Amino acid sequence: MKSFIYPSRIKDSNLGDVLINALLIREISKFGKVFIDGKVPSLYDLVTLNNPFAKNIVIVEGIKAFEGKPVLRWLNLASVIGKVDFVFDPPGAYFEGKDAAKAKFKFYKYFLRAVVLKTAKIGVLRWGVSLGPYSDGGYADQRKLSNVYTDIAVRDSNNYDHLKEKGFNNLSLIDDLAFLYDIGDFQAVIDRVELDYKGDNYVVVSIRGDIEGKELNKAYLDQIAVNLMRMFADTIVKNEEIVLAYQVVEDLESLQYLKDILERNNYKCKLLDKQLSFAQAIGLYAGARFLYTNRLHVALLSILNNTVPIILTDLKLHHKLVNVFKDLDLEALLIDTKPDTEIKFSIDAEHSYLEKFSHFKKQKAKTITDHFGRLFLN
Repeated sequence: MKSFIYPSRIKDSNLGDVLINALLIREISKFGKVFIDGKVPSLYDLVTLNNPFAKNIVIVEGIKAFEGKPVLRWLNLASVIGKVDFVFDPPGAYFEGKDAAKAKFKFYKYFLRAVVLKTAKIGVLRWGVSLGPYSDGGYADQRKLSNVYTDIAVRDSNNYDHLKEKGFNNLSLIDDLAFLYDIGDFQAVIDRVELDYKGDNYVVVSIRGDIEGKELNKAYLDQIAVNLMRMFADTIVKNEEIVLAYQVVEDLESLQYLKDILERNNYKCKLLDKQLSFAQAIGLYAGARFLYTNRLHVALLSILNNTVPIILTDLKLHHKLVNVFKDLDLEALLIDTKPDTEIKFSIDAEHSYLEKFSHFKKQKAKTITDHFGRLFLN
């Protein structure tokens, strides 16, 4: 039986983070003890309810003020270091952004930690991630990091091929962890939550303000609004309400901006002005006819609950989202921000999109579970 440290850096403000972290913790709990720094409120029920291996999830009680802090949490986890075989980095996107100095600091933090753990014969794993974009220097740093990690498993084939070309080592491909989602695992959570919206005839809009980061990019949103209204002309039916909702706190501002544009163009909208919980998101997405988004885990949670997501973004720049849906052979769901873009999406093909996804979901979930088994059962 293996043992793992899972540093709890999960942000309650981002439901996508909660989802993929919960799924990863549930999966590794099948193989042994999982030590977590502190009890993350939004996460604990999701990793323990209906989980036959819940007893393997161990909350490390340390100094409360240190819980979840980037460096200080390791003081809380130090007491179990001698008991573990692997340490996990959180899943998600790792990129350089506009602050090169901050990216450099993060590299040294991860690199030095990995060297120390490797010396202690503890493997460091980074699974369910996208890496990049980086500058040339940033890629050189990440390549050094790949030399000391046991395994870096990226979630789309384009990212995998790109990193291979750049000489990365210990690299794998396992797909996004959202493919591990099974509604049955979370039904108890869903059943006890009352939905904020109870309409019967609606579509959902959930849009972030830019491709990366928290800033509101009005030029980007203006382009999305143009094609959003083009799509509405073809997909909105009589008396259908447009519900604007968010599962990441920072998206409220972008939805307020879009609501103003839509109402000026005579579209009836309802803004849910509170962040969706996990159960509320599932209930809302599952009842919608379509969902329009530019967030990867909004799109995946939507289609995992049998609602087709229509994705509006800059297809040249939004690599992680675009590449995941290309791997699913669902490029027809990708709508570019260019006003003259050709829209290949067909309402009549709704069921074929869901059938195609259902086939890939089973296949991709298997690649993830097989990858776990290869490492942890040997």
